[in-house]
Amino acid sequence: MEEEVMMSMTEKETAAMNNPHFVLVHGLGGGAWCWYKIKCLMEISGYKVSCIDLKGAGTDRSDANSIVSFDDYNKPLMDFMSALPHTEQVLLIISDISSILPCY
Repeated sequence: MEEEVMMSMTEKETAAMNNPHFVLVHGLGGGAWCWYKIKCLMEISGYKVSCIDLKGAGTDRSDANSIVSFDDYNKPLMDFMSALPHTEQVLLIISDISSILPCY
């Protein structure tokens, strides 16, 4: 029984490594909506895809004037990434100003 559990964990980890999770982050003035065509095509091709709205953008209802730092702006992405399983392989795709967020 223990071997089955260990084997299934290994299989899950292998599946996660072979099927990466694409996380798409919009650019300044955009929202997750800007990725809808690409997201649909990728999902049809069998990829796991998530599109994130940064704070004050897209469907996020936060007041843009309340964002005082990159930490604030970036919080939805960081919360999302923190909630993912540690074994999940993630490919972070970023657009224009969002490209500085992971560096920050």
